[in-house]
Amino acid sequence: MGAKSVLVLFVNKYVMDKILTLIIPTYNMELYLRYCLDSLLVEEGMDALEVLVVNDGSRDCSLEIAREYEHKYPQTFKVIDKENGNYGSCVNRGLKEATGKYVKVLDADDSFDTEHFGHYISFLQETDADLVLSDFAVVDTNRTIRKIIKYDQGLGRMFEMEQVCCSAKFQNMQMHAVAYRLENLKKLGYVQTEGISYTDQQWIFLPMITVKTIAYFDEYVYKYLVGRAGQTMEPVFKFQNLLYVMRCGLDMASAYESHKRQITDKPILSYMHARLIPFLKAAYVTSITHYSLDTKQALLSYDNKLKECCLDMYELIGSKNISSFMTFRYIDYWRKHKDANMALICMLSKLYMFVLDMKKSMCKPDDMAVPVSF
Repeated sequence: MGAKSVLVLFVNKYVMDKILTLIIPTYNMELYLRYCLDSLLVEEGMDALEVLVVNDGSRDCSLEIAREYEHKYPQTFKVIDKENGNYGSCVNRGLKEATGKYVKVLDADDSFDTEHFGHYISFLQETDADLVLSDFAVVDTNRTIRKIIKYDQGLGRMFEMEQVCCSAKFQNMQMHAVAYRLENLKKLGYVQTEGISYTDQQWIFLPMITVKTIAYFDEYVYKYLVGRAGQTMEPVFKFQNLLYVMRCGLDMASAYESHKRQITDKPILSYMHARLIPFLKAAYVTSITHYSLDTKQALLSYDNKLKECCLDMYELIGSKNISSFMTFRYIDYWRKHKDANMALICMLSKLYMFVLDMKKSMCKPDDMAVPVSF
């Protein structure tokens, strides 16, 4: 056997041995990236781990930091350096180069619990589900755990998707809780919208139609950082990027329209509605509550595009069951009258937001799988 053949066999073995690919979108994260990557240095199982640090045109030292880990742990870390294209472009590039059986996204300012992560890798090696669900922790800027989001399904249990996808916790989960079978995403041809923020919502939307079985790992792995200055989840940034939210929602609606005939199970259809409808509705509520000439024009365009790409969702959003307060269908009213009585619509929208905040404050911490965005 020649040297070239030996090399091919070695590469094939390396590829086959990877149980998990982590995609880490990275843009100007020099203050956080080292902590993130250090959290992945487990005592056993690193050979089965593939970490793709996708540098999105960072202007700080993020690339140099990532290169250090690639040089020190070449069997695990790989750096992908690309021009800036925002979050979705990093996920898309990572999916193209991923080789693991499972794939998970880790934001560069977040981290993993190293001890639990080692157990998690072993767990993945013993399961064969389409999706692996795990708990996650919310931490502050001091890396102190503030709460742990638990799914309480029972370690190692295998579930059919229809058994769990209609539960409130599953429908309200965040991206931090899931790892997908990579093969399913590739067959689906899954891509995220590029050039905008908030596409993490897409990660827990369309890929779910590929899931038939779910395995549960009952320790927290992901540690989600909150309170960092400049996070896109801060309200001021979210309002400034309202157009991004609209674009993300429209692409989700378009994907739903393209694939809805493939969704033959009513529970999974229910899950899709539970994820998509609140996200689409949020853009209306935010635009109306902060009504101005700019938001008016943006909302008009958004409303028309939603009607064009997904009439089902357009009609649901304006329905009494979805968008009414004390029987007043405010989104439907706005569609018919646009500028008329905007003060009243704004007042009702703000009251609606207040009620949501009150509901949120009354929930137990473990019940809040996802914070109310709007």
